[in-house]
Amino acid sequence: MPLYMDLHHIDPDITQEDLDKAHKKDLEVQNKYNVSHKKYYVNFEEKTVFCLMEGPNKKAVHSSHAEVHGVGPCNIIEVSSLTPTFSFNAMIGDEGGKNSWDVALTKSGEIDTGFRTLMLITLFHFTSDDKSLAKGIFQIIENQDGKIVSQPDKKILVSFLHAQDGMYCLKSIISYLSQTKTIEYNLALITGKPVDDTGSSLFQSTIHRLQTLCLLGQTRKAYVDSSTKSLFEKGLNNIEELDYGLIRIISVKDFSILEELSSVLENNCGNSSFRIGQINDFLGLSKTQTYRKTKQLTGMSPSGLVLEMRLRKALVDLRDTDRTISQIAYDRGFNSPNYFTRAFKKRFRLLPTEFADLSKEIDRTKSKIKTV
Repeated sequence: MPLYMDLHHIDPDITQEDLDKAHKKDLEVQNKYNVSHKKYYVNFEEKTVFCLMEGPNKKAVHSSHAEVHGVGPCNIIEVSSLTPTFSFNAMIGDEGGKNSWDVALTKSGEIDTGFRTLMLITLFHFTSDDKSLAKGIFQIIENQDGKIVSQPDKKILVSFLHAQDGMYCLKSIISYLSQTKTIEYNLALITGKPVDDTGSSLFQSTIHRLQTLCLLGQTRKAYVDSSTKSLFEKGLNNIEELDYGLIRIISVKDFSILEELSSVLENNCGNSSFRIGQINDFLGLSKTQTYRKTKQLTGMSPSGLVLEMRLRKALVDLRDTDRTISQIAYDRGFNSPNYFTRAFKKRFRLLPTEFADLSKEIDRTKSKIKTV
């Protein structure tokens, strides 16, 4: 049967004993709905519970909870169908097992909250000498107990049980990648819950925010949300000695603005007639306010950000598709292939055709390595 995970918000004064009693009632009716409860994850600080169970469908999962508690989960997602793109074991893991009351545990025997710290890495190689860098990144991730999640694209998504491991991994990757100046990268680290109030996939909101930061953030810098920073600092003896260096901390308010920026740019960047004034209107800010806020959060002016987004999307097209330069130029909002080629060469010091050829060469090398 399919595997499901649901979300429950719990009262502030609820105890583990209360949850154990509630779970016992769930077990008493599970056979009636052909549902099998596997374990549940508890985060008392965030007031959330996530139940993992098998069942014939979402309706059966909802009904079994509703009969016992008078109300069903806030949301239910199927996690078995997500494999292998977003493997449940890679995202959350199953090493810790559970206790006698089916409470999920970590390998160290602590209650597993279900929350994870996720890292997204985007890499663009501009010389053939860079193609072995990924091996070093994977070794750093392994050393910090990170789990690489299979992706449909060429980004690297990593899951960490602890924010401390995620932050130390991030800092190590920054140091490692600083050895070369011929690679473009974007890094983001965010802590989130596996099931959102809305959505249909694991860590959907968290992954969306990671993608937003990697899309809009400055290259060769890292972005971390304030929640991850707080969790990281809880495990430090001396916060004053911490140096974030190239790591930019993003507040909840900053996220809101970045997501609005991402929305308007994603919807309009492919339109060559798109004007910067439309960003002001969408954000409800004056021209000066938009400039200052965009510069503060991304390191770029609004016009520079639009050009950068178009060029980054063109990079993906050149690397992953066989479309012509003209097709890519017009699809990404450039008025002409010639202007696109000049802008691309100025930004990346390579012609679009040279980058496309290089990407194909790196792919061929990776394929040969896999078959050996």
